[in-house]
Amino acid sequence: MLQPSHRGIYEFLWSEHKYPVMAVSLKAFQGMASRLGRRPQLLALLRKIAEYTFSERSENYNALLNAYLHVKEKATRQERHAIIETLLQNEDLAAAMIYELANKYDEISLAGCRLFFAPEHAIFKFWDAQERPGLWLCFGPMQLHLSPQEVFNRICITTGLPADKLIALLKSLRCGLSADEFAALPEQIVKVLLQNNMIAFPGRKKAWLHPRLPMHLIDATQPVQTRKTDFLAAAALAVEKIWDTAEYLPEHIASLPEFSLFSEFYQPDLHPEIEWNKDFCVEEAWEFLAHLFWSRWQTDNGQQDVAAEQEESGAGVGMEAADEEIDPEEGEHGDDETCD
Repeated sequence: MLQPSHRGIYEFLWSEHKYPVMAVSLKAFQGMASRLGRRPQLLALLRKIAEYTFSERSENYNALLNAYLHVKEKATRQERHAIIETLLQNEDLAAAMIYELANKYDEISLAGCRLFFAPEHAIFKFWDAQERPGLWLCFGPMQLHLSPQEVFNRICITTGLPADKLIALLKSLRCGLSADEFAALPEQIVKVLLQNNMIAFPGRKKAWLHPRLPMHLIDATQPVQTRKTDFLAAAALAVEKIWDTAEYLPEHIASLPEFSLFSEFYQPDLHPEIEWNKDFCVEEAWEFLAHLFWSRWQTDNGQQDVAAEQEESGAGVGMEAADEEIDPEEGEHGDDETCD
């Protein structure tokens, strides 16, 4: 389901990324607040998240300390002592310990915190477990929702892994796999799982299935099916593929792809997980994206008129209306960081 951009979706995405931005610097963290001010600057928000993702984390200790505060009250005295002692000596190991306690005590506020995920993957995606569970892909001008079953099916198709094998792997990841066990998996399977934001890998010590992934909504006994789509959603999935394969995402994210690059990725053989209609037209798809990116840029910069805002709501461009605003603090950390 493709929707026009909606502020609540991007607030949720930011709530998952704010600790890694804090790990870059407190100034970077504070500066990001303006991106979601009275007039949200969604393109700038995505671009800055990507830039900070690839920046040095000189304040990683401070960010981990703030994450630790979410589990501090639930942890035993011995666990608290062990984390603080470890944090002073080995931040990677401390990250693994904090996330393991978050799983142990079902601390949902840290479920999707990107401090604990491989930073270079799925920067613009997050799992939501509220009214519409599934994977959200945030492009700036629009967002695409994939149900848990759709994500499961496309992983089966793109990796060639049978459904029963994939569900068994996900169940084992729910209990955590050692770094060696995870590295021993086929490279393509690891890459696709990471690209779908399914794996937390805190400190690269142990791999965990994303706690917010609703396994009960996946039926591994039904036939694996391709996803029915239209040329608009196919265009969004082509942009996803471009961003997923980018060596340095900040050069591509939140920008309209060049037509030549988009044409390379708007091809049926690159999207075996969807039903590709022979009538899909690359020129029409790119023009659709160009309209959306231009409208979003105008909105971000206060240049959007009423008529354009009506178009952006989804009318006339084949997109469904956006959902009601989701609460970024329901299942994710709030803004009570100490920033010490």
